[in-house]
Amino acid sequence: MKICCSGSSISNASSSVTNDAVPQVDQQCGMPNPQGLVYNVESNLTYAKYAEFPWTVAIFQISFASNIDSSMIDIELIHVGGGTLIHPKFIVTAAHTLKKPHRYSARFGEWNMTSDAEIYPAQDIGIEEVIPHPSYRDLCLPENDIALGVLKANVIYSPHIRPLCLPNEQDFFFGKRCIATGWGMDVRTQQLAPIMKRIELNVVPRLLCQMLYRLADADSTFQLHRSVMCAEAAEVQDTCDKDGGTPMACPKEDGTYVLAGITSWGLDCGKTDAPGVYVDVTKFVRWIKNTIEGYEELHAEE
Repeated sequence: MKICCSGSSISNASSSVTNDAVPQVDQQCGMPNPQGLVYNVESNLTYAKYAEFPWTVAIFQISFASNIDSSMIDIELIHVGGGTLIHPKFIVTAAHTLKKPHRYSARFGEWNMTSDAEIYPAQDIGIEEVIPHPSYRDLCLPENDIALGVLKANVIYSPHIRPLCLPNEQDFFFGKRCIATGWGMDVRTQQLAPIMKRIELNVVPRLLCQMLYRLADADSTFQLHRSVMCAEAAEVQDTCDKDGGTPMACPKEDGTYVLAGITSWGLDCGKTDAPGVYVDVTKFVRWIKNTIEGYEELHAEE
């Protein structure tokens, strides 16, 4: 059995900002809406309530095609993965989700991909620059699989759009029950989830995870890269194809959440003997902060 990358489909995009007026809210990071906003979804907790996790970002590749008479160009947005809002100008995602030379767009405040009738409008903002980690290696099992997306315009925070906190470098998540969110493949239907999935995950000890992969792949020498952590789904739902880059958020004692992991790869979807593999964000907090600070200093005069 070969270990393969999950959440592969990868691409790029750009779009416009919807500046419809919505109430401004507390900009504190990591604040969920535990009861959702207005809508209510009951599905054994496998789908998020509307705006329950307001930091979750949908990422689309922008595809251009001329129509038959070439008088107009059709623009198609192709969902390729997810990311996390951490700053009005920046998202963080898996580096394998944003591949050059494609163009990408980030959508904030999305919930039901098949509906435009949600109470607050989504914001579509083009990604003008992708900054992968300098040590990123684009392998079947990617290493240092993290990138920042610089937005063409600042996100407008609202009740359904808020940032997630970064962890501290010394944070430790073993034993935590965390939540991953995204619109990737639903393991029960084998189709892309139209409504944001809510996936409860248990963080797995690193050595146990490595041992499970050695058994699953019949390779006694397999080594997990130091940039990752592992988590297994608590229920039948799991992260899967097109979930690459989506957040795994872990709760703090005060009820707020931090970005512990970023969906990177796995062995099939929902396998009980092979946990999902996530970028360990604690390893990259300093790089994220330094990169954002450097960008802000460089563009301070603009």
